[in-house]
Amino acid sequence: MASILKKAPWWFWLITAFYLLWSIIGCSMYLVEHMMGDAAYTENFGADMLALRDITPWWATAGYAVGVWGGLAGIILLMLRKSLCLPFFYASFVGAIIGFIPTIFDARFKAVMGASDYGFMIFIWIECIFIIWFALKMRSKGIIA
Repeated sequence: MASILKKAPWWFWLITAFYLLWSIIGCSMYLVEHMMGDAAYTENFGADMLALRDITPWWATAGYAVGVWGGLAGIILLMLRKSLCLPFFYASFVGAIIGFIPTIFDARFKAVMGASDYGFMIFIWIECIFIIWFALKMRSKGIIA
């Protein structure tokens, strides 16, 4: 027997539209960063960032991929009002944590990264926590099932 969902309020669509855009930008940045040739990458991000790209462990890149693509899948499922969005949001958050491990612990990354880079990392984690909280709240209100 299918459950009957409550009507989603207008702000549900506003928040999910924002996160859809956020996720599309994240996936686009992932593709740009990984498909750009060295010359274009250096021109856009600098030689220091190119050196970091070359030493980034595969598992950090995989974390980044899971973070952005999991978030995109999660937000699409949330917009479809499916609770299945939650495992994707959890995976996205774990991916975001794993993707930033070199930034936190590797001295070569610390030497290049500035305060704004660390601020953005924390902002991303806060966004992950918020969307998980939001999806849980929507499930408890019967807006997603």
